[in-house]
Amino acid sequence: MPGDSRFCAACGARLGRPWILLAALAAALVLVLLPGSLYVWAGLPTTSNLSSARLPLSTRIYDRTGRVLLAEIHQGSERRHLVPISQVAPGMQRATIAVEDHDFYRHGGIDLLSILRAAGQDLFQGRIAQGGSTITQQLAKNVYLSSDRSILRKLDEAILAVELEHRYSKSQILEAYLNRVYYGNESYGVEAAAETYFGTHAADLSTAQASFLAGLPAAPSDLDPYVNLGGAKNRQRTVLAAMVRAHQLTQAQAAAAFAQPLRLQRLSAAPDAKAPHFVRWVAGQLERTYGDGLVQQGGLTVVTSLDWRLQAIAEQQVRSQVEALRAHHVSDGSLVAIDPRTGGVLAMVGSAGLDVPGGQYDMALVPRQPGSAFKIFTYTAGIESGKITMGSWILDAPVRVPLSDGSFYQPHNYDGSYHGWQPIPFALGNSLNVPAVKVEVMTGIPQVVDAARRMGVTTLDGAPASYQPSLTLGGYEVPLLDMAAGAGTLAAQGTYRRPQAILRVTAHDGQTLFADDPRSRSRAAVSAQASFIMTSMLSEDRNRQMEFGRSGALVIPGHHAAAKTGTTSDFRDNLTVGYTPDLAVAVWVGNADHSPMQGVTGITGAAPIFHGFMVAALQGAPDSWFSPVDGYTAYLLPGTAPNQPPPAPIAVGEGGGGGHGHGHGGGGGGGD
Repeated sequence: MPGDSRFCAACGARLGRPWILLAALAAALVLVLLPGSLYVWAGLPTTSNLSSARLPLSTRIYDRTGRVLLAEIHQGSERRHLVPISQVAPGMQRATIAVEDHDFYRHGGIDLLSILRAAGQDLFQGRIAQGGSTITQQLAKNVYLSSDRSILRKLDEAILAVELEHRYSKSQILEAYLNRVYYGNESYGVEAAAETYFGTHAADLSTAQASFLAGLPAAPSDLDPYVNLGGAKNRQRTVLAAMVRAHQLTQAQAAAAFAQPLRLQRLSAAPDAKAPHFVRWVAGQLERTYGDGLVQQGGLTVVTSLDWRLQAIAEQQVRSQVEALRAHHVSDGSLVAIDPRTGGVLAMVGSAGLDVPGGQYDMALVPRQPGSAFKIFTYTAGIESGKITMGSWILDAPVRVPLSDGSFYQPHNYDGSYHGWQPIPFALGNSLNVPAVKVEVMTGIPQVVDAARRMGVTTLDGAPASYQPSLTLGGYEVPLLDMAAGAGTLAAQGTYRRPQAILRVTAHDGQTLFADDPRSRSRAAVSAQASFIMTSMLSEDRNRQMEFGRSGALVIPGHHAAAKTGTTSDFRDNLTVGYTPDLAVAVWVGNADHSPMQGVTGITGAAPIFHGFMVAALQGAPDSWFSPVDGYTAYLLPGTAPNQPPPAPIAVGEGGGGGHGHGHGGGGGGGD
């Protein structure tokens, strides 16, 4: 092989340069004699059992009681199918080598240049990274070593890699690697991955499919295509670029492969699997923290925040309501419930079922437009600013907001009418769009963005001034989990607690690896007074009477509850978010493929799920509600006063951003 000392000696003699021979002998010492000696000295495991080494221990995931088993994560035979290298498409082999180890056929187990580059990065970053590992090193780590990132573990990895290269051929090493590498969604090995994602065999993978799969092992949780398809496609682009550099594809062939549509298979779950989307979310967090090797083979015990009773209620409510709306072209729904006191996720329904269209996608985490449910952030920011109060009036009449490009944004109410002067609680409760945009512009769009971020929205990560007035009508996408976190912030009287799914992680030997502390995830986000005012407005049924009537689905018999609905203008999404002091809930219904529903709004689509869930969840519990803040009725913040009778028309002023149209451009969002 190229690293063989005899080959190098012949080269040195032929070139007539003795120093080359000396360098070759030194390399032989480093790569062969020294590792061999260290191998014996370090007491490393034998590499003679590559095909059978390291039997995995299952990781068990439980509900919050530690008694209800939700799932086992393991390298079970049902998701691992060993195949010889001859039954792996050549394109898959080339794609893997190009992106993981382009010098695979030229090194002897370790790539010194890559190791040096990685060491430089480690020194620069002050930590041990994973860069510089060859395919052989990765195989050695996965089969024989822990996921520890110490220098000694990296040395053991290098020694074992050289030993593997001496004992096995390149084809055997590549075959073992492809049969062991983790591709996400409990798929171990290329054959299982081909079946999971594309319903085909590894031998039949196309270039597009192979380049897509080859990118997933780099970060199988973060690149999960059922949650982050854009990230997985970007990684595919990286793989194809590596194949072009390796002269395996032309630029035109790579572009054609990237453009080829990929149809992902619908995920299936084992019959005893519980809360499958929640389990996938938890597994992803575990893999990011501990590495997929320890999670898949290390026998961890994980106690989660999930309340199985509430999860069962949520699944039943979502499924039954989606079935009832099937004639209105509704195929999916989702629900997230959070404990506002801790941030623990009590229930997470990612879809109406893995058997519904798009059921493979986790709609609790996939960002969608929230419609007017986003107004909880707009009005919170307005109350905080002191520019509006619970006693303010606002004129619901046509308005044109000037944009920076010289055009105008002109919002319309969901019912197509204007209603004159309205008290702020009525404008919010009846979900009037024109007053909401006025409140947004008076308060300042950057201030609304800031309030939303403080309350838990993670997707508004652009420059605050870049957002347009359609923000308040839900024109920008937000995950349902973040909407539940925002409601939970108001329910916790202004304290944001980052949603948490894992309470405790224990190693197979009983050692506690992690114990959750809610205080570490908590921060003051909104004043208690502003939260109390928002809660007062959102919980008063008469505030909704004009548009929604009285005693509707947002009223929970025997319990005070705050709630807000939202529907996008094209009926592609509708939501309901609401809360009590003990429970914050966000519900979505729609279609995963973004196709529009037929006349279904937040009050008729998502609200019945919210109502059914809250009634069942709170059954037998006493009514609990918020006390006035600081010993007084906090309808007004200190220093503010009501504006009665109606004042002169409120000036709108300049709006930010530019453009019109659906979604972010200014015409997105909706009413309800």
